Amino acid sequence: MESLPPRPDSEIGEPFPPHGLSYMRGDAPDPEFDSNRERRLSRKPLPPPGLGPVLAWHRESPRGKVVLVLSGVGLMLVIVAAISVFSGSGLSAFTYWQMWVFVVVGTVLMSSPFSSMTYAAGADWLLVERTRWGIKKRMWVDLYELTKIDASYGGTTFHLWLYDKDLGFGRSLEELQRDRKIWDLVYNGILHSVANGAQVSVQAIGILKLNETPALRLRESARSSGEE
Repeated sequence: MESLPPRPDSEIGEPFPPHGLSYMRGDAPDPEFDSNRERRLSRKPLPPPGLGPVLAWHRESPRGKVVLVLSGVGLMLVIVAAISVFSGSGLSAFTYWQMWVFVVVGTVLMSSPFSSMTYAAGADWLLVERTRWGIKKRMWVDLYELTKIDASYGGTTFHLWLYDKDLGFGRSLEELQRDRKIWDLVYNGILHSVANGAQVSVQAIGILKLNETPALRLRESARSSGEE
């Protein structure tokens, strides 16, 4: 009979899940040598109340935030230049102060320079923490008790929505895959939740490559057994 990778122990995190499908970042830098992400343990988030330890986490370092802001500025400048050139005005758009306001506002919206995001996962939970002006807002879901999973394409990446019995939230795959271990933990929870009857959209099935796993077949088998 087909089976899924085992669920890791909530306290020790073993056995750790295998690599999840639909990973889009290729060979990401080893966290130990990635200067764009935090490595200071003082920045490591605490787990949600009553849940097991943090097994994987990601937060941009100050250098990473600067790189993100500069990338945002560069992208906005390219957009303004393209609009100006295609309108037949050369680069004259840069002589208007309104365009520089557009560049600044666009950069702030894309890079959120005054806030930081932390992503963390335990054996059976996923946490997203936003820190803005020293104020933290945290959201988390039970990865093995998901009731609804949805996904769509938006902007330059895919977005994933996860809901458990209490709450839910949506994040881009680019964010959730900044650390390979976080994605592996999340993906294994998704597989088990689907097999246990979670509602999953057609878009999510395709984006997450669920047809390449036993999860959907196990769900249908359980439903068929329940109807007999």
